[in-house]
Amino acid sequence: MNNENVTCFYTGWSALLDVELWMKWMDVSASLATIAIAGAALFIAYRQLNSSREEARSTTAHNLYHQYLTLCIEKPEYANGMVKPQERSEKYSKYCWFVSSMLFTFEQILETKATDPKWQRTIKSQLQTHKEFLAHSRTVREREWNDGLQAIIDQVLE
Repeated sequence: MNNENVTCFYTGWSALLDVELWMKWMDVSASLATIAIAGAALFIAYRQLNSSREEARSTTAHNLYHQYLTLCIEKPEYANGMVKPQERSEKYSKYCWFVSSMLFTFEQILETKATDPKWQRTIKSQLQTHKEFLAHSRTVREREWNDGLQAIIDQVLE
């Protein structure tokens, strides 16, 4: 037998007939498949987590706004705004607390949905009703509200 034929057998195309070579490639393929499946599972879990987080934020904002609307239904005389009387009255004091509660609610909504233009427009439209009060409010003048709410208040007062 010629040694050249033996060398050709091990180094040529016939090497593909070697079972050990295929076993090594199967191990590598199985490892790559496991890594790919794990990566896909991580990606899906990450997307699900983000989706759940966004849903929780939306639910929080809607619940806060619902509480505000309930207060408006219970106290329509405050929800429609009030003109500051010449002398301080109990009714106007309650109105001041109503507006403070409203601003706090809006601040909380903006902390959960700060970049949502629909919430910004909704809040702005509600603040328009209380523009006169906001123009004289100490907390607005001293900029005690968070930046997002303060920016919307500034737009309303322009």
